[in-house]
Amino acid sequence: MRDVGPDERGRLFEQAREWSRRAETWVEADRLWVRVIDAYRQAVPGPARPDRHDQQQLARALRRRGMLLCVRGRAAEGMAPGGEAVAILERVYDAVAAEGGNAAASPRDDALAELITALTDLAEVAFVAGQPATRRELLSRAVAVGLTAVGSPPSAGPRTQRAMGTAYHHQAAALLHRHLTRPSSLDGLREAVLAASRACELRQALRDPARPLSLRELADTYGVYARCLAVIGDVERAGVVLALGNQLVPLLGSAAGQSTENLRVAAELLGRDAVPTGGVAGARRFPWRRR
Repeated sequence: MRDVGPDERGRLFEQAREWSRRAETWVEADRLWVRVIDAYRQAVPGPARPDRHDQQQLARALRRRGMLLCVRGRAAEGMAPGGEAVAILERVYDAVAAEGGNAAASPRDDALAELITALTDLAEVAFVAGQPATRRELLSRAVAVGLTAVGSPPSAGPRTQRAMGTAYHHQAAALLHRHLTRPSSLDGLREAVLAASRACELRQALRDPARPLSLRELADTYGVYARCLAVIGDVERAGVVLALGNQLVPLLGSAAGQSTENLRVAAELLGRDAVPTGGVAGARRFPWRRR
């Protein structure tokens, strides 16, 4: 492959990202991601000190290709590029952290959030690939990375808080799924409740009516939290959480799909009325996509 300059690498990256948004151009997007990855590999030498932006772009391209392979029904193939992305972002974060600075401020906040996000996305690819245990391991790792770096998630920077909220949300969903498909002791279910509670705490703090995605994320977590509480028989708290979720659903319109479904299941477990109209039931094709 001929050398590709930084401007052209950036242009190809944006084109691949745009094509990845539409199912009709997924095949072309996959081919283009391969080109983009090759271009950034050439720009990031092995033993020499690489340009950090090129490192991050290589990781982003690998992660996005892994996610694209997943939605194209090739999730098992998506594990390798996703795993490589995580390894690169770990090196990036270590280098940024070694430079010092406030962990709650950029660039440490940005680097940490991106690493947690990559681990969370890889966990969901693993789940689609039929590897639920790997999913849980990766989500535990994502949470541990955040806690090790910042101690208390509410004291983290804004991007890390959002990434941690997402990691906790998916951890709760993964633990709930394990209990429902392979009932075990209540300990695992209590862990799910705790993870969902932490996700709610973080997402409530980040709620912003000017950012509709924050409302959808919070509604998603209310749905998972309500289901967890209903399963352990905590009817009173489950009812409170269900009501909070129901209040958000009409604000989401057609984006309320997964939130509506989780709240509906929680309502059935509690013997309550279903969620109000305004959302469209059914899971999104790739529910953890945030970007």
